Amino acid sequence: MQALLDIFQKTKDVLCKYDYYIYIAKKVIHLTNSELKIPHLMGMQYIGRPNQYTGDYGAYCIKKKRITLASVEKLVKRCYRTEEKQRIMLEMIYRKLNNLSLLEEMFSSYSKLYLYKKTEEMETEFDCDYLMVHESGKVISHLGLVKSADGNTYHCNSFMATYQTDREKDLFYCHLSKRYEINKIIRENKQTKEKETIYLSEQAELREKSGIVKMLKDSGIETDDELLKYILRLNVKFGVYHTLDMLVDSTQLIGKCRNKREEALVKDFIALWKKLDCLNAANVS
Repeated sequence: MQALLDIFQKTKDVLCKYDYYIYIAKKVIHLTNSELKIPHLMGMQYIGRPNQYTGDYGAYCIKKKRITLASVEKLVKRCYRTEEKQRIMLEMIYRKLNNLSLLEEMFSSYSKLYLYKKTEEMETEFDCDYLMVHESGKVISHLGLVKSADGNTYHCNSFMATYQTDREKDLFYCHLSKRYEINKIIRENKQTKEKETIYLSEQAELREKSGIVKMLKDSGIETDDELLKYILRLNVKFGVYHTLDMLVDSTQLIGKCRNKREEALVKDFIALWKKLDCLNAANVS
């Protein structure tokens, strides 16, 4: 297993460096996190006094290596009397620590992603407003999202992994009947404000393609499969739906590039755009 500090840092890189905009039917959930939430996701609430190693103090102890995997085991054995209880608590903590690395894959999955909503009459083992569920091979990841005090954003407040071999692998969401398929996830770098679409469902992609085709047709541009592919790639790469005005502005498109790969994509699109004579077809000077 990785060192506790390494797990903390890698989780921070995924959750705290970016904001996530999760699109479901008629709603966009803005997910933003600080490092103070990470110790709880790691299971540090189960050691020491109640919530002693969560929040600011928990993050401090992990970063200063005052808590290590060895001390976690010692604290669990000190806090829980029976060997059976110690075994259960350590297994719960290890499930979190061993699978937190799957969070990055969860947000950019190639499989379908779902959010389960908690309502007043429904109960779940998680104290959350929404539960994000993702399957990766034998592991099922569960990430709880709760509304922040400002009422406009959400943050992660719980994480657990179950396995396909578990008898109650759906324990955390089996009573949550309201399920929403996630259409799209846009990731925004907190410092640079650069956006990128990192997840797009099959149905969302079909709707976006239909919108592009209609936009081109309304502008007198004949649909071309390769052109459609490039416009969709631009939308996904930069996390924005490119209108015709944006597509004809080559300078603005080049200015959005952050690396050579993105620059190559944009230049290939511009070359195809000119080859198909789309500027003249759209009567844009």
